[in-house]
Amino acid sequence: MNGTDIELLARQRLAKVLERAENRTCADCSEPEPMWASTNWGVFICTQCAGVHRSLGVEHSFVLSCALDDWTDAQVDHMAANGNTAVNQLLEYSVPKTIEVPCLALTDRDTREGYIRAKYVTQLFRQAEGKAPRPPERVPRRGTNNSLPQGKSGCNAAMVEFIGIVSVEVIECRDLIIKDLTSSDPYCVLTLGMQTRKTTIKYSTLNPRYEEHFRFSWNGLDTLEVELFDKDELTKDDHMGKLSVNLEPLLKEEGVVMRSWFRVHHRKHEDRNQGVMLMEITFAPIK
Repeated sequence: MNGTDIELLARQRLAKVLERAENRTCADCSEPEPMWASTNWGVFICTQCAGVHRSLGVEHSFVLSCALDDWTDAQVDHMAANGNTAVNQLLEYSVPKTIEVPCLALTDRDTREGYIRAKYVTQLFRQAEGKAPRPPERVPRRGTNNSLPQGKSGCNAAMVEFIGIVSVEVIECRDLIIKDLTSSDPYCVLTLGMQTRKTTIKYSTLNPRYEEHFRFSWNGLDTLEVELFDKDELTKDDHMGKLSVNLEPLLKEEGVVMRSWFRVHHRKHEDRNQGVMLMEITFAPIK
């Protein structure tokens, strides 16, 4: 079994762990569809919480992308052995009611960072003798809570207000360009704001069919950016084209479905066609 096969099996095993009901929401704020993980703890987390985890240092939280990074068997084994429920039962055993708990993408950065540092670094809520069980109450609130010590980073990043969830189904591509001798091994990278998702790789085809679903938090402003790459084993992956999707039509009325063939073009020369991609995009506002 070569390195590619081992990596593929690790990704398949990781996907099954991520599909567990307990892991379908962020361990720290309950944002749906987390695509990052703290591998030393064994929890799955969302994009915004992953940013805070990275600021803690690898001695406290080693963060990997479930879609973009390479995983070892040992890391996948650790995720499978733990998971969001088991870790939260330990680290969120007793959370005082006075503590504001992160809830979804509405939570401001200071509140999110203060809570995550208290949970993983100082472990203020960890199960211990004499502590009464008091699981956290996650209620969406906007604002900053000063009852937790702020992180040393002193981050004053502006709060991003998300208005709902954008769901994207990447269905198929046609007429992509050849990057290898006779074909390509294409995959797609989708970016919305600071969130990134990656499809699987389809080998030896210019007409890949994916039928893969992704979800993003959306602020009502950001454009969906999609880039296509050809997977190479020995060299840097080749760029196969890109496209941008204006999501504003999703706001015109509830229940709008954007299903269309989008033109793939050269990253520098937009008039150069490099195939088409079929996607279906929907939006669900936060009530």
